[in-house]
Amino acid sequence: MQELGHQLRPLDEVREQVLSYVEPLPSETLDLRDSHGRVLRQDVVSRDLLPPFDNSAMDGYAVRVEDLADASGDNPITLSVTARIQAGDAPDAPLASGTSMRIMTGAPMPPEAQAVVPHELTTFTDTKVTFTKPVRDGQNVRRAGGDVKPDEVPLESGCELRSPQIAIAGALGHATIDVTSVPKIGILSPGDELVDISEAPSGGKIRNSNAHAVAALIREAGAEPVDLGIVVDTVEALRETIERGLAAGVDGFVSTGGVSAGDFDFVQKIVREEADPGFVFKVAMRPGKPQVFGLFGGKPFFGLPGNPAAAVISFEVFVRPALRKMRGMRDLLPELFQVRFPFEYPYKAGRVFLLRTRVEPDPAGGYRVVKPGSQDSSFLSSLATSNAIVVLPSEGGPVPEGEVRPAFWLGSSRP
Repeated sequence: MQELGHQLRPLDEVREQVLSYVEPLPSETLDLRDSHGRVLRQDVVSRDLLPPFDNSAMDGYAVRVEDLADASGDNPITLSVTARIQAGDAPDAPLASGTSMRIMTGAPMPPEAQAVVPHELTTFTDTKVTFTKPVRDGQNVRRAGGDVKPDEVPLESGCELRSPQIAIAGALGHATIDVTSVPKIGILSPGDELVDISEAPSGGKIRNSNAHAVAALIREAGAEPVDLGIVVDTVEALRETIERGLAAGVDGFVSTGGVSAGDFDFVQKIVREEADPGFVFKVAMRPGKPQVFGLFGGKPFFGLPGNPAAAVISFEVFVRPALRKMRGMRDLLPELFQVRFPFEYPYKAGRVFLLRTRVEPDPAGGYRVVKPGSQDSSFLSSLATSNAIVVLPSEGGPVPEGEVRPAFWLGSSRP
């Protein structure tokens, strides 16, 4: 199957088509301590109450409610202290009427105790404690099962495991966990004009910065980059590099450059003629109109534009959602938030304009746009100072001063 797009295609339509050819990778079982950053591929079902017993939320004194019902500043009530309970203890006797027990945060509540009074609200000695206020039933007590009950599902398949998720899985006794394997993504750098970044370019050459930018984006997206090197401008060299990547076990490819219709744009040619299927798109977006996508050996191949800003933005629009799907995540697309323009901003009609810029907290609430730098797709400086992409519709500008528009965070910039 081959398809060559001659007309501008809507961004959302192209992305949906691309994602339809991407599948989640297989799962593997890991020790929970090794699972950070992975995507869960099982529902974590509670086996227990969490917390497993009523326990104190404060350092203080366990009491019965009725014993302090009449306590006030004018009528202080003094109780004897009959025991000291710390975390890990198991109280061996109920709390008798007219007494209290010293209790530490996290320690189990003794039977018949109904509340905890923080020690700083009392006056006390080793054997007695005085209270000046009544308490209510359950005050400063964490109830058994107040967080999670048996058979509840606090973590669903498709969530990314960070510290809070690992904590709850551990608290529920999941020593091992099923997660998605880490995608290995081959990076191709086609172009006779490219030299390694360690070299001094001359005679029309440029440093291969895109490979390093794409590798960083792949790592940020939870995958593993595999650098397949600079590829000379021939179909044969591209084919050999793709075959080498497949032999190395990569799960997909990202290439930058060679996707337009020039005499040396061989990425477009090999995808159109040899991928199964292969697509050449003209996407109604700026930057990043030329895009190619195909499958080689069943592995997705993303051909992104060569201009640095266009490559990064194209990665965010097409590759990052695909990597999220490969990792088994539920939510594939970036979460949008609203930003305000404190100035009028003109832009051309005809394509969705993905404005790279910095946004900052707005004194009026939410976020506001900082004056954008140059939007030339070959310039890096404005990209380096940006933390968000503002999505401006194809109808064109200007965006009036004070208007809000949707945006998404650039890479790992989300605060």
